[in-house]
Amino acid sequence: MTTTPPPEKNDRLAPPPDKSTGREVVEGVVEAAASVVPLVGGPVGVALAMTMGWAYNKRMQAWLQDTAEAITELQDTIEGWPPFQDLAEDEVFVDAVVHASRAAQATHQDEKLNALRNGVLNSLGPDAPDVDEQARFFRLVDQLTPSHLRLLTFLDDPGAFFDAAGVARPNLLMGGRSSLLSQLPDFAGRPDGWVDLLTRDLSDAALTNMGGLNTISTGDSLWRSATSPLGGRFLRFISTPEALQTPS
Repeated sequence: MTTTPPPEKNDRLAPPPDKSTGREVVEGVVEAAASVVPLVGGPVGVALAMTMGWAYNKRMQAWLQDTAEAITELQDTIEGWPPFQDLAEDEVFVDAVVHASRAAQATHQDEKLNALRNGVLNSLGPDAPDVDEQARFFRLVDQLTPSHLRLLTFLDDPGAFFDAAGVARPNLLMGGRSSLLSQLPDFAGRPDGWVDLLTRDLSDAALTNMGGLNTISTGDSLWRSATSPLGGRFLRFISTPEALQTPS
């Protein structure tokens, strides 16, 4: 009796293939639409449900593909990084993908998608936050805006933020951090109270440890980090893993 040899084990499973036929695409759209918006009401309601289903399906396909490619890059870069089949059995990693995917389906903004993807990549390893903190961090990315994330990055290292923006560091003898922000394109010219609102949100989330943007400090103090230990861990969690960072 002839037996067929078992297929060779592949250490890294390929990401799921894209839809290859029109029929599969249509079926996917219908299924996604049914899960997002109930198909009730008249033709307009059905059309909206179908359209939202198509948009949702397209967004999630792109998110999962980009995340799989980033994982593959880590596997190629870091020796010993788990293959896909092992990752699928790691409950912490699965939790991270689920939390990140829920938030990813609600945004098109690249900064938030990158933060969520980096969180998935940073969910494993000896320095990874515990599962409770990871869940909170993914929820924060979902709740905060890209402006919040940029402001927190500035507060963590004002000098590096100026350098990355290509803006010369001002030589101030005294002032508030608002004096620094007013010289950055990301924050200059915004409506009154806008940056203060962002600052309060970060403070309410326990991500900062400063009195306020207008608190007067000496010149040297203005350049010190104003993030809390929690804020520092959050930024590390949503930052590109060191192994994938391009040398400056």
